[in-house]
Amino acid sequence: MNPNLGVDLYDLLTAGKDNYPSVAYQYAQALAPIDATERGLSYAFQRPDVFGGGAFGPVYQPWRDLRDALAAVLAETRTNLLGVAEVCCMAVKVYQETDDEAAAAFQSVLATRGMPEPTLHL
Repeated sequence: MNPNLGVDLYDLLTAGKDNYPSVAYQYAQALAPIDATERGLSYAFQRPDVFGGGAFGPVYQPWRDLRDALAAVLAETRTNLLGVAEVCCMAVKVYQETDDEAAAAFQSVLATRGMPEPTLHL
């Protein structure tokens, strides 16, 4: 039995169950205040008609475009990180199912270290 393979699989499982989800959580945390600006965005840019240029003026749309682009990048990155986490866990599962030696080595490490858990919860 190759114990190094078991450790490698455990590290891969840790990445899938903890590391990637924890980083994804940070992106979700960064996105929350940006999403919270949606409600007050129109109100913040309202201005009297006497100034011309519409009810929101010339700054509103570029600011909204920037806000929306940042929100989209953060949301997509979070989704991608969670997808990578899922694939890492799937790789460990498939490796165990198809390689008896790898499964035995992994189970030995898992029994010693325990199941990895997310540091931060979504």
